[in-house]
This record gives sequence, structure tokens and C-alpha cells, in this order.
Amino acid sequence: MGLGDFTDDAVKDPRVLAVAAKVRYRIDPANPYPNEFTGHIRATLADGSVVEERQPHFRGGAKEPLTRADIEDKFALNCRHGGWDEGTTKAALKQVKSLYDGRIDLKELR
Repeated sequence: MGLGDFTDDAVKDPRVLAVAAKVRYRIDPANPYPNEFTGHIRATLADGSVVEERQPHFRGGAKEPLTRADIEDKFALNCRHGGWDEGTTKAALKQVKSLYDGRIDLKELR
């Protein structure tokens, strides 16, 4: 998902609203926020079974850094959201990968 997935139309989509109507939340008083950014979800399915997942820290932080591929994918999604075409995005990624190789020339990105 990228920023382009959070449009006014997307959040007004009846399918999104139908799922949102089924969501409840409860603040855990024992949550270590702001020292840790944890996550916990419990889903009760139509058959009554429960699926639960806990995350002790957020992905992309010091305890679970993003991979190079994750960062490049996120960058590309943000570029698309900002209106860049694929060629400009690829040129920017190429430029970034060589930032410390010598003189920086940004003319490809202008």
C-alpha cells in the first residue's frame, strides 16, 4: 500500500465502510507506548474462531529495519503518488545508489 491508497474515494468505498463498521478497539493500559510502538489484533471470524497476532515493535524501526528492497518499494510508491513516472523513479533510485561515488548530478531528475 502507498499513499495513493488513502484517497477520499477509497475511504468512502462501501466495502471499506462495511469492514470498518465491524471494527472495535480497546486501549491497553499496559501498552509500553511511547517507548515501544506495539501492535495487537484479534479477529473473530464468522465461524466463531479467533485469529490473534501481536507485534512487539513496528517494522522499519531500529529493532526490525526495512530491507533495501522494502525501502526502494516504498520510495517507488511515494514517487508514483507524487506524480513521477516509472522512468523518473528508476533514474532517482539509480542516482541514490551512487550518491557517494563522486560528484552528484541531478539533471536527470529535473
